[in-house]
Amino acid sequence: MIGPTVGARWGPGAVLGLPLVALLLSPFAGAGLDQWRRMRLVDGHEGWIEAALAPGWAQILLGAALLWLLFAVWALMPMLATRQVVFYDDRSGELRLRKGLRTLGTARLEHVVHAVGEAERGSLGRIGLVEEPGGELREWMVPEIGWDSAAFDGLRTLQEDAGLRPAPERQELVAEARRARREALHRELAARAGMPWRPEYAEDEAAFQHEFDRVRRVLGGKEPAQDGDPRP
Repeated sequence: MIGPTVGARWGPGAVLGLPLVALLLSPFAGAGLDQWRRMRLVDGHEGWIEAALAPGWAQILLGAALLWLLFAVWALMPMLATRQVVFYDDRSGELRLRKGLRTLGTARLEHVVHAVGEAERGSLGRIGLVEEPGGELREWMVPEIGWDSAAFDGLRTLQEDAGLRPAPERQELVAEARRARREALHRELAARAGMPWRPEYAEDEAAFQHEFDRVRRVLGGKEPAQDGDPRP
């Protein structure tokens, strides 16, 4: 599969986010269960269900569980209906673009002319296809290609099998992107302070932080300036 599975995208919300929402709303669900229990008692039902729901904590816990189940199903249905991924059969060389339960298109491995995508979440994968020499280029889009390593590895496998240069592993690309963002931030801080930028700062954050703190002390008049330092 090129792109994230439904479980990979649904799991974090279902395991972490939705239980918190269900717990916050559990008193309302518990009140509804209590009302339902009272109605059953009025109708003459006094079985184990009514006995189990007698404690207030049981009503709240069951209400939270029912809300979680309801929210989880609600979150799952749109993903099943709207997710867009590419299935690649490395034995037959067939590619299929799927959206929900529908197949939007098919292609062959030899039709692939490019396959690119960034490794961070929120990025889009693009697979370029040309069915015959000089033919029209069409592109398949794969949302959230950098959702996890499995989603990105599918793209890397396609690149390798299509004779393209495979991208590095996702962890390497994510780490490099984070390093580049930190470097950009440090360069901005250095420019604001009038501090000269040195090439070693790109790799050695401790060296940058030490020099940046010293320049700040110079600008604050707490330390004498050295040659090349900005003046307060």
